[in-house]
Amino acid sequence: MGPLFRNAGFPAYHEAMLFVRMRPQERQPTFEATFAAARSPLSSGLQALAYYERASLVKRVTPVSKEAPHYASRMLVGPARDARVKPELLGVPGADAEGWAASALNLSAAMDERTPGGAASLIELASDADVRQLQLALAGDPSVASVSRVPLRYLAAKRPRKAARPPAAGRNRIAAEPPPAHTMWNLRKIKWQEARGLNGFDDASGIKVAVLDTGIDAGHPDLRDQIAGYIYEHPDLPGASSDQDLIGHGTHVAGTIAATINNDLGINGISRARIHAWKIFDNRPDLLTHPDGTAEFAYFVDPVMYLRALLDCIDAGIDVVNLSIGGGGTPDPTESAAFEALLAGGTSVIAAMGNERREGSPISYPAAIPGIVAVGATNLQDRITSFSSRGNHITIAAPGDAIWSTLPTYPGQTAWRAEKGPDGHWWQGKAAIRETGYDAWPGTSMAAPHVAAAAALYMANGGARDPAAIRGALAASADKVPAMGGHDFTPDFGYGRLNLERLIADIGAND
Repeated sequence: MGPLFRNAGFPAYHEAMLFVRMRPQERQPTFEATFAAARSPLSSGLQALAYYERASLVKRVTPVSKEAPHYASRMLVGPARDARVKPELLGVPGADAEGWAASALNLSAAMDERTPGGAASLIELASDADVRQLQLALAGDPSVASVSRVPLRYLAAKRPRKAARPPAAGRNRIAAEPPPAHTMWNLRKIKWQEARGLNGFDDASGIKVAVLDTGIDAGHPDLRDQIAGYIYEHPDLPGASSDQDLIGHGTHVAGTIAATINNDLGINGISRARIHAWKIFDNRPDLLTHPDGTAEFAYFVDPVMYLRALLDCIDAGIDVVNLSIGGGGTPDPTESAAFEALLAGGTSVIAAMGNERREGSPISYPAAIPGIVAVGATNLQDRITSFSSRGNHITIAAPGDAIWSTLPTYPGQTAWRAEKGPDGHWWQGKAAIRETGYDAWPGTSMAAPHVAAAAALYMANGGARDPAAIRGALAASADKVPAMGGHDFTPDFGYGRLNLERLIADIGAND
């Protein structure tokens, strides 16, 4: 059984990209003074950036914060290069062609008050060969707070056991039929019905859960009543995406958390939490070549869309964030600062452990970030699945094998085959078609939303809105399944398999 989203052997970092955080600048009394300060003599690292720009080695500079000036996120090489010659069209008084990108960083530092730890921008270079030298130059600049490679983040689901069928031509139908909602094995295993029978049970309809993922089918009949917000537009980004969840992953995750309960349709979600969805993928798959000479066109997290979503969650007062994504790249300072701000503000973050067990369970982030609840996947027999990564940072395990949930009602695909053309270049070939409506998927991606919904229910039923308290309550209430061999904690299961009934029943004792 091959992976739905191949991740073994993926690089840890994006090619030809750097995240740069500028130290905050003294606030100027007027807008004009802010621009003037941005045009002051460039520091050493920014002079190096200006040199790279003159050599046509800088493609784009994009501010992470949506409140920062957006003129930077334009192409600086190729046909759009001429746009630099007329900076007044970009709203930058007095900017010249030689310092345009460097001035953009200065201006972001002067105007961005939103990004934790300082203004951050993504620098895209024409070639990965140029990254190291520019990184060293910027690291030595006193006006630069940090400069780092950009971690690669990808999805954490595995291929369903059966091949997906394309929908019939001209018809909008459910291609896979879920079992009766009351027989869903994963809900029985976590004692979902027993939890709902507890005295005074609150189904979390007042709790905000964020799903940062491939998007969501906002019109899905089993989800539309649960969606409180959906952000997918980024007009300043080159790969600005549509509202469609072509991959289906985000819609599947959202269904586990909050598909409408007992509506005689499809499945039951674990809670009635309000879903706030952020699409952090664009619609363009990227070519990935493997060491064995094969290749594929796969989907990866867009780093700016991802960081903007994290910042939005801080501003929106989100209660729980579900991240069914991962990657081996160490978090850059901007990502780390965003998670620190979320946790400090009382937002619990739930992340998938990853599916690389057969590859030695390499560390995956954000699951390995301190304070985050890392979730492994179990099967019907309460054993850890063959793919679920292990590690001492795991908190808890939850059902993650053959999990039925919602998929978009329109067609889509999980990846594209790469085919080598006569010219030796890779071309996008046949799509890996997914189901529509519903399907059973395996992965730690599917386990994490069980715990995200559980955290929402914990808060709704009187538990503290405190990430450390929620993490402790999840650990204390988990079932010590036989496969743990009598241990209180194992690197496979963490503190055990999720028990929703005990989590809520013990709120008074664990709060």
